[in-house]
Amino acid sequence: MPKRTLRFLQYSIHAHLENGNPDYTALFRGMTILKGKYRQSGKRVTAIGSATLTKGSKDQDRLLLIIYTGDNDQNILFFDLNEQTEFNAATVAGRFVARKTHVLIDPVGRTLMIESGRSHPPAEELAQFIEDEARKLEGFETLDLSFTPVPTPSFAEKITGMDRIQSATVSLARPNVDWGDRYSQLTGIAADSNGKIIDATVRTGRNDRLSKQAGIVPDLIKWLTGTFPAVVNAKIRGNAGENSPLTELKLSDHVEAVAIPVDVNAETKQPLDSIIQQSLNAYLDSKDKDNG
Repeated sequence: MPKRTLRFLQYSIHAHLENGNPDYTALFRGMTILKGKYRQSGKRVTAIGSATLTKGSKDQDRLLLIIYTGDNDQNILFFDLNEQTEFNAATVAGRFVARKTHVLIDPVGRTLMIESGRSHPPAEELAQFIEDEARKLEGFETLDLSFTPVPTPSFAEKITGMDRIQSATVSLARPNVDWGDRYSQLTGIAADSNGKIIDATVRTGRNDRLSKQAGIVPDLIKWLTGTFPAVVNAKIRGNAGENSPLTELKLSDHVEAVAIPVDVNAETKQPLDSIIQQSLNAYLDSKDKDNG
């Protein structure tokens, strides 16, 4: 049977209610209601084709989503190589040319695995989708939900390895304030402003450098390396050495990922959903075992 390798990015889950943090298991167990939900922005359509519960090795519930995204064009232009001619095919109302995305959510480990690649929906779009639907459920009316990327260890290592840092820009998610006073101060501003994400930028004067012993740089390292990283985005500009060129490090380029080989249906050429589910569960189970 032919195979294809799919790439999945890993995110931490942060949720907040007006009166505290929610029960993550109850929240995502209730998200089986997502099946059949869709939203459209212009021609772009995002639809949840499947939302089912699966089990981890410790019998914990996990939520498996299959998402379809694409453009709702009324007519699609084709070119026939054999006939050397073009033709249009009209779409049936309610149908669109779609790309399939697989997502597995582990509420206990507060981890989301989302298939990445061209035309796949970004994690922040999915978080907003789930938040909007969850707010319709009793007990989650004030929910704020964010998915924040899990950085590779090399990202923090590259930051600390910089000889001179000129600027640091950090975007922080408001939910789950468990990062100490500095985090509380920043996210408190967002909360008081009825905001969800706060951006902070610190720049040096000319020919100067940011401290790596106090301030935003060591705070950023702490936020990146915590159990549940809450940094939405980060950009660091600086030099690796005295004579090296100015470079920019981006968190978006250093997100933890896993490559999963899966069997492909010989007729449809699509990866088998059951194999993807098994592989993702096995990966998360192995992480649970490593974490004790």
